[in-house]
Amino acid sequence: MLGIQGAEVQGVHRRGKYILLPLLGQGLEAQTLILHLGMSGGLSVQPRTQPTHPLVRHTFSLNDGRELRFEDGRKFGKIWLVSDPGEVLPPLSPEPLEGGLTPQLLAQSLEGRKAPIKALLLEQPIVAGMGNLYADESLFLAGINPTRSAAGLSGEEIDRLQQSIVNALTASIEKYENARDESWPDPPRALTGWSHPRTEGAPCPRCNGPFTGTRVRARGTYYCPSCQP
Repeated sequence: MLGIQGAEVQGVHRRGKYILLPLLGQGLEAQTLILHLGMSGGLSVQPRTQPTHPLVRHTFSLNDGRELRFEDGRKFGKIWLVSDPGEVLPPLSPEPLEGGLTPQLLAQSLEGRKAPIKALLLEQPIVAGMGNLYADESLFLAGINPTRSAAGLSGEEIDRLQQSIVNALTASIEKYENARDESWPDPPRALTGWSHPRTEGAPCPRCNGPFTGTRVRARGTYYCPSCQP
């Protein structure tokens, strides 16, 4: 990528699903490299001698002999180089894992919204960083049917949902970090270990009843009708 040769990465930050790498170098304008992994993308830092995975679309050479590799099998990922991250970042909620997404703020964002709660959880101004599988996991932990209207949720249910969002995201990060450490330097390319199944008819881990599969706003959705009324 033009304009960043010799630049030094000043840090690694994240907003929602966007990864921000501030860059600075002698004689170079301060810029930020922004990456969005899309639906199936991934980043890894590999020795230059490590064979390149066929799904790697972009490679950044580092001065220590390693490479930052951007895998993007479905080609939904994006990369920007900007002087102002505000040029790229859309409206986003406070970060759920940094204490900003309080039950009160979540309730305010959902107030009067008649759409299915699953669909609204995927709106980034409501829950920054939330993805399809994480939304299903959060709703299962909270015991809330994904097809219910958000406007019909009680205050107690919203409190429970907010905590379940934090728990689901925290557990997923821990599982990935463990899997990454075990398989380094070739980290996993998919998350596993969800507390609920993602298969029609699979037994619920709570009540052993069959799981149901449906689509909410065209997104694959799995839930237990008994535990998530």
